[in-house]
Amino acid sequence: MEAAKGLKKPAKMGLGRGLSALVSTAAAVPVAPAPTIISAPRAEPANTNDVLKGGEGQGVTFVPLSQVAPNPSQPRTEFSEQEIAELSESIRALGVLQPILVRSNADGVGYQIIAGERRYRAATRAGLSQVPVLVKNLSDRETLEVAIVENVQRQDLNPIEEAKGYQRLMDEFSLTTQEVAERVGKDRATVSNLTRILKLPPVVQEMVRDGRISVGHAKAILTVKEPVAQISLANKVISESLSVRALESIVSRDVVLESPRKAGAPSGAKRAEAAQHPELEERLRNALGTKVSIHKTSRGGSIELHFFSDAELDRLVDILSVTRE
Repeated sequence: MEAAKGLKKPAKMGLGRGLSALVSTAAAVPVAPAPTIISAPRAEPANTNDVLKGGEGQGVTFVPLSQVAPNPSQPRTEFSEQEIAELSESIRALGVLQPILVRSNADGVGYQIIAGERRYRAATRAGLSQVPVLVKNLSDRETLEVAIVENVQRQDLNPIEEAKGYQRLMDEFSLTTQEVAERVGKDRATVSNLTRILKLPPVVQEMVRDGRISVGHAKAILTVKEPVAQISLANKVISESLSVRALESIVSRDVVLESPRKAGAPSGAKRAEAAQHPELEERLRNALGTKVSIHKTSRGGSIELHFFSDAELDRLVDILSVTRE
C-alpha cells in the first residue's frame, strides 16, 4: 500500500510504532555494491528501524551524496556539533548502516531528505561520495509528519521545535489538535500545551529552547497575561532556581501579575493619561525588562517601575546604577 493512502485515516498510535504506521511496506536492505560504500556504525533506536520497512519497490539504494539535500522545512533546526563529529568519525571507520529516508525532487533531479539529516551531515563531513537511501513518495504533509515523529522518537527536538512542528501541521494543512496528536502518537493535551508555549514572548521561548526553564515553568508563566510580567517571571525562575511548584505558588498568590488593574495601574483619567505614552513606555520596558507606567501631570509627572521580587528590585537598581540601602 502506498504511504499516502496509509496516512489518510491513521489509527491512534504510540510513539513506538509511529514511523511504521507512517512509512509502510517491506523492503530488503541490499549489500553495498562496492567496497568504497561502507555500512554504518551508529546503532539507531529500534523503533526508528521501522523506516526500513518502506520502499517504492526498489528498497535501499546508493546514490551520490551530491544528489541529496536537506529539507528546508525540517522541524529540527539545531544539531549538536559534538554528535555530528562523533558520528562522522564512526562513519569514516565503518560507514552508514541506517539508510537516509528521502523523496524525489519535483523536477525528478536529486532527492530531498525526509529523515536522517544528522547522518547526512556526518557523512558529508566524513567525505563519503555515496550514501544509502530509501526513497519514498510522500507529500509535503506526510514528509513533515514523518520528520516530526522520527525526531520525537529520538528526542532530538527541543520543546520549541516540536511545538512549531505541530503548529505547522495545523496551520499549513488545516489539521486539528486531535488529528495532529493521532498522527504523531501523542495525546491531545501534550500537543495543545506545547503549541500554547508559542504564545510566550520570543525571549521566554528562547529560555525554553535552551533548557533554562522547563515546559512546566512555561505553562505556569502562561497563566500570566502580560508579556512583560511573563519575562520577569522567567528571569525570576532562572535567577532563583525556582521549581515549577514554587513558581505556581507565586503566580497563584501574587494575583497582581494577572491584571494591570490589580497591579496598581492608574484608573479612570489617570489611566487615560498613562495610555498617551505607549511608545515611551515600550522603550523603557524593553530597556529595563519590566512593566513601566508613565503618569503625566500639569507640572510634570512620574515613571512607575514594577518588580515582583527582591531579586527583581536589585536587578532594576543595578541597571539604574543606584545603591539600595
